[in-house]
Amino acid sequence: MRRSSLLFLFLCAIACQPKPELPQLFPVPDARLVDESGAAVNLGSMKGNVTVYDFIFTSCTGICPIMTNNMRALTPKIDKDAPVRFVSISVDPARDTPAVLRAYAQKHRNDPRWTFLTGERQAILDLSVKGFKLAAGDPMPGGEPLLHSSRFAVADKQGVIRGYYDAADGKVPEEVAAVVEQLLDE
Repeated sequence: MRRSSLLFLFLCAIACQPKPELPQLFPVPDARLVDESGAAVNLGSMKGNVTVYDFIFTSCTGICPIMTNNMRALTPKIDKDAPVRFVSISVDPARDTPAVLRAYAQKHRNDPRWTFLTGERQAILDLSVKGFKLAAGDPMPGGEPLLHSSRFAVADKQGVIRGYYDAADGKVPEEVAAVVEQLLDE
């Protein structure tokens, strides 16, 4: 066999390998929050869609702008007709009212499937820590005003978190887009 034939067979064998199964980690709690228009939203309503979540706040000067830019870079990588949602939840509901979130969304949102949510502070902290198993709370002295995770959480169509991804990594849009495609095929 020629060298090019062997290379072709090798590449075919690699391409035919099944993708590794994503773990089923935790169900997304059916929390009741409020979107940027002031409408009530139950997270359970995301079922039927693959959903990418993050926790941010609009006045953040640290990691949040990077996370928002990476979410913004992710959205065009997903087919516009795919059943996918993008959800950013504010960990600073005292400042991030629906009106503030609406202004933030107008500046950053590039896909109508991207929703910005807020709610009661303790409910959001519990949602992050107990539901998503992500850090949230009051920071150490000298840190950002609010502590939150810098991870994207990706949930499948049944509302089960299947993975966490470093939302500050410049490669995360491609990585999460591949995971979303894999979950859409399940």
